[in-house]
Amino acid sequence: MFAFCGPLAARPALVSLVKSEQREEYEQASKAIISVLEDHRQEVRIEESFLESDGDGEEQFWDAVKTSQPELILTIGPLATRSAVQHINKIPIIYTLVLENPADLQSNPANQQLSGVSLTIPPEQQLKIIKEALPDVRRLGLLYSPQSDTMYQAVRKIVQKTGLRLVAEEVATERDIPAALRKILPQIDAFWMPPDEVVYDRRFPHILRFILLESFQNSVPVIAMSVHLATAGAPLALGIDYEDIGRQTAELVLKKLTGRSSGSNVVENPRKVVIYINEWVASSLGLKIPSKVSDQAISVKSGR
Repeated sequence: MFAFCGPLAARPALVSLVKSEQREEYEQASKAIISVLEDHRQEVRIEESFLESDGDGEEQFWDAVKTSQPELILTIGPLATRSAVQHINKIPIIYTLVLENPADLQSNPANQQLSGVSLTIPPEQQLKIIKEALPDVRRLGLLYSPQSDTMYQAVRKIVQKTGLRLVAEEVATERDIPAALRKILPQIDAFWMPPDEVVYDRRFPHILRFILLESFQNSVPVIAMSVHLATAGAPLALGIDYEDIGRQTAELVLKKLTGRSSGSNVVENPRKVVIYINEWVASSLGLKIPSKVSDQAISVKSGR
């Protein structure tokens, strides 16, 4: 599939793979990346390392990485990616499993080649799935933060073209969420939870539980963005196939090494979106999800 030529044919290109967190989805993606690249072991050599997330010794860590003279640095997750962007200039970086745009962190974009596979499912794709799964929904609720205002403004324009009406409230911190949610629940047919690091911060799981319970008690279905929230009580959730995103990332690495990449700064969205349905919650809310959606979805149970 990928033909190597020139210097790469003479010796394997070194790829420095850097992780900074031990999470199941990171391991799934990492194994898929390594599996694909090992099929090209004559052309690519992988060197794995772990960056401690406490920040101590970061400069020494990256000095050691640079000493090994990799052709490319591959980072998994936001912590490793942010650190690489801050410490690496002239070595190409490819990132994966990152929600934000790492280009926003670049201190010297002219000297950095930064590409990757984002965790972002485009809003257009999310809304298309929502409309197909919940065809009776007309008013869609949303909470957003000042940090996600740009996303909100873009979503507002997209929603206007879909026939849906967006009912939104801005929240500055997690403390504002209960009042904001209670305000919009009587006005909406469904509540949409796109990724937002302020509104849906994993450090405050009680807020997520509150959103799911309060929405359920008001007979408002929640559309969430992870299988974990589906098992926690969201009737419908969209997620990422982490093995496939690993393969997609490895393919981007190979394109970069062979000069077949379409540009020096390429950002790809996940090519495979997984739909999860909590059938008990969906049934309890009286939702009738069309078979064209349910047939391709994965059924989950609460608490599993």
